[in-house]
Amino acid sequence: MFFFNKIPLFRLALPFTAGTIAGIYLGEFIITSSALFALLITVLIVSFFILPFLKKTSYRKRWMFGIPLHLFLFSSGIAISIINTERFYPNHISKLDEKPHQFLVQATTNVVEKAKSFKLEVEVLNLFENGKRINANGKAIIYLKKDSISSAIKYGDVLLVNTVLQQLRETQNPAQFNYKQFLLFHQITRQAYIPSVSFRVTGINKGNAALKWIYNLRDNLLSILQRHGLEGREFAVGAALILGYTDELDPEIMRAYAVSGALHVLSVSGLHVGIMYVVVAWLLSFLDKVKRGNIVKAILLILFLAFYAMITGLSPSVLRASVMFGFIVIAKSFNYHTNIYNTLAVSAISLLIYDPYLVMQVGFQLSYLAVIGIVTFQPLLVDLWEPKTKLMKWVWEITCVSIAAQIATAPLGFLYFHQFPVYFMISNLIVIPLSTGILYVGLATLVSAFIPELCDYITLILKWMILMLNKSVELTEALPYSILGGIDINIIETWMLYCIVVALFLFITQRNMAALYVSLGALFIISITQFIETIEQNLQRKFIVYNVAGSSVYDLIQGTQNSFYAPSTLIYDKDKMLFNIEHNWWKNGLVKQSFIKLDSLYSSLGILQISAGNKKVLVIDKQFNHEINYTKKVKTDFIILRGDTDIEFNQVIKYFNPYLIIFDSSNSTKMCRKWGNECKNGGVKYYDVAIQGAFTTEL
Repeated sequence: MFFFNKIPLFRLALPFTAGTIAGIYLGEFIITSSALFALLITVLIVSFFILPFLKKTSYRKRWMFGIPLHLFLFSSGIAISIINTERFYPNHISKLDEKPHQFLVQATTNVVEKAKSFKLEVEVLNLFENGKRINANGKAIIYLKKDSISSAIKYGDVLLVNTVLQQLRETQNPAQFNYKQFLLFHQITRQAYIPSVSFRVTGINKGNAALKWIYNLRDNLLSILQRHGLEGREFAVGAALILGYTDELDPEIMRAYAVSGALHVLSVSGLHVGIMYVVVAWLLSFLDKVKRGNIVKAILLILFLAFYAMITGLSPSVLRASVMFGFIVIAKSFNYHTNIYNTLAVSAISLLIYDPYLVMQVGFQLSYLAVIGIVTFQPLLVDLWEPKTKLMKWVWEITCVSIAAQIATAPLGFLYFHQFPVYFMISNLIVIPLSTGILYVGLATLVSAFIPELCDYITLILKWMILMLNKSVELTEALPYSILGGIDINIIETWMLYCIVVALFLFITQRNMAALYVSLGALFIISITQFIETIEQNLQRKFIVYNVAGSSVYDLIQGTQNSFYAPSTLIYDKDKMLFNIEHNWWKNGLVKQSFIKLDSLYSSLGILQISAGNKKVLVIDKQFNHEINYTKKVKTDFIILRGDTDIEFNQVIKYFNPYLIIFDSSNSTKMCRKWGNECKNGGVKYYDVAIQGAFTTEL
């Protein structure tokens, strides 16, 4: 335990962070319950006022000070989360009905080009109702039709829009990525698609002057890279690595970097901030010889770190690294000896006070865990072997850094991404030095823009370096068994894995037998949960109609095998399959898939029969033969209508007498509305997948 005594700020950060998370999940429940809200205020006030009287308690009675201190930090975290949750404000847009309004909104980013529209994040300033301006606030995402006007919208521009700000949709398919929760953690609560006739750019720009300058500068720097010959994937990767601009990255290159374990280099992180810090600190080293030069140097370094964080997009990893290096700069300027754990803790608390919702962002979590893993495990790993040559020592140190970071982040990677990059050590031996070189050469490219001929030459070098980086990643991805995919663990198992990591660390470093028993207990809990899950998966029998826009997609799951019915275009679309389907396969432990292409499956009758256990499912498409005359009803459990079939409602009832009629997501909204009205009038149960999400029934 002496190790924890040396990092008091790190220990204090734990209850504060726990309180922040509790406030995010329970904040609405607390503020709507007068008793809980009163309890929170009471704990805050009482603990705050009694702490000074308990500060000088004896060492044996230190718990008398520790308990109220932890209660104060925990309740402070809850309070800060509640205060910073915008949807609790009285005029927030989340309280609006879903009906047309006229809004005055301000762009909080530049537009991002998507396949069919421009995406824009906005802050609502006001709404107009019956000619009156009403105060309103809140963040939303709007999608604008592609045209010359929408493409020119910049950060800070004020727009007048006529639209319905719709509530965020719930997850549409089982085990699918929860996009609604993702947006809520970014304080975005509404969204809308706005055609050209429904918005007007007012010509007013209310953006922060410094941020406008930053956005314009980044656009100019990106244009330098493009003007001097960087294009395609080389530009996309270079822009992401040097300037944190990720809008040009395509799914294939992202997947290649993820599989090789090198995805971290595509988001500006502590590695990039550290390199920039070293460069600027070296350039300012002459100030060390000037009286009070250390103070001037510290101020300039902190300003530069803030500038670099803004120009690279203020991502959680950049914020963490910039704030951490900022505290290191301050400590150095006053000759303080700091502990890296305490520095991490102070940076985390500072960022969570600024934005409590950062704690729910995957980048924030992985960033801190990676640094903690490196500073904790890397020294232990390095000591295991002492190479004879400098080259081998350098290779060994990079390998140890990679292993240490993976130890700390792997459980979270299993939880969020369901995969593990097998060759991460090999790829990082190439990726880390090459990406470092790219960053240096990229900076040289931008600095040399005033000398076009020199800039062209340096950009050519940069292009070849990025090409080498991309090729190395793609080759790693192509290696056999490059990724262990389909890993599915829950929150409890994730905590148990971290419990094992921490306990084994204490056992190895402190020879603490209790820690060994704790790790064995955590392993036992994981084994039990996996055993129960395996039994459930082997016994499962279910039929699913997925919601994939414009497609008919059915899944018959029996044990750990399934029959998957879908159009071939979807089956071969890796990104759509991953986003909509595969997470559910991993959750259900499926090991064998049978793919059935719907394109060539139907007979001339336009009817497909699926035997789903004891349930009978008939799928009817637009090829349905109206001349069929059944002499008696065909008893059916589920009828699925697809492809805007023109079968009449009375024919469905007359021929099949279904328990439930399902409209899959290949049908138009107009047709589903028509069928829905007919079902209501006829007293027949129906299910609209496009509106209600995937349909699942146990067999």
